[in-house]
Amino acid sequence: MSESNSKSNQQSAKVEQGVAPVSALSVDSWAEVLEQRPDPKVVTDADFLKRIVETKFPWRVRDKKSGMEMLLVPPGKFVMGMSHGDLEGDEDEKPAHEVTITKAFYLGKTEVTQEQWVKVMQSNPSKFQESSGPTRDAEIQTDIDAGLTKQEAQAKVGPDLPNTLPTARNPVEKVSWDDCQKFCTATGLRLPTEAEWEYACRAGVHTPRYGELAEIAWMKENSAAALHPVGKKLPNTLGFYDTLGNVWEWCNDYFQGDYYKDCIDGVVDPKGPPSGRNRVLRGGSWGSGSDRCRASGRSVNTPVYATSFIGFRSARTP
Repeated sequence: MSESNSKSNQQSAKVEQGVAPVSALSVDSWAEVLEQRPDPKVVTDADFLKRIVETKFPWRVRDKKSGMEMLLVPPGKFVMGMSHGDLEGDEDEKPAHEVTITKAFYLGKTEVTQEQWVKVMQSNPSKFQESSGPTRDAEIQTDIDAGLTKQEAQAKVGPDLPNTLPTARNPVEKVSWDDCQKFCTATGLRLPTEAEWEYACRAGVHTPRYGELAEIAWMKENSAAALHPVGKKLPNTLGFYDTLGNVWEWCNDYFQGDYYKDCIDGVVDPKGPPSGRNRVLRGGSWGSGSDRCRASGRSVNTPVYATSFIGFRSARTP
């Protein structure tokens, strides 16, 4: 058998076993692969798990430029807009309509953190910045500067002081839509479309929320008037944290209040209205009432607007 035929047969065997050739899957140019196959303890929806595997792309990766962990969302269909029986929705969430997402995409497991933003942008615009004391490395360096050896300083400080302050895991906030574009340009990432965002937020759930709200979201009723480190509440069935609450999340789309009327017969990979003055925000924040923290809930602001209630989550098409 020739070498070329041997390689061809090896590739065919890999495809038959559910592992496509590396060239068809590779995200090595921009991400580190953390897990190839989805963990069924995280992706608890069997249909989503199957569809993730069928894409042949790695499930969990880490973006090299930002350090951001991202999860794969497979293609599929869902009903976008106000959930059946939802009594808290607004007119701009109607009518509910079927959306088809044809391409798999990666989405941040959490909202972009201050640590990730600073790594890329070298500055921190956030109101809720770290201010709770020194890190372990900083304490060790102080003792070394005072004359101790590195080993002596490490022993003095001990192992318990965290090396990253808890608030470094807070979402970055006070970022405008325009600011997010600068981050995306620097990393090769992008903002999700509004349809991608809701698809990932719902994760197969047809109700307004994917769980008991107090267990999945920081909002006005439980936030103590402050945002919180990402990942402290329960995730949805795809493994995403804080899609509801903590900070509003910018989407790429222009906002148009009656846009869904144009989608009533179903749409494929919608990108929103072709033009407009404002951009869409999703998910609610630490300052939002519970009625704002819903999968179909929408907000809107100018692309230059920045406040401590607003952050974002990044996406990428593999």
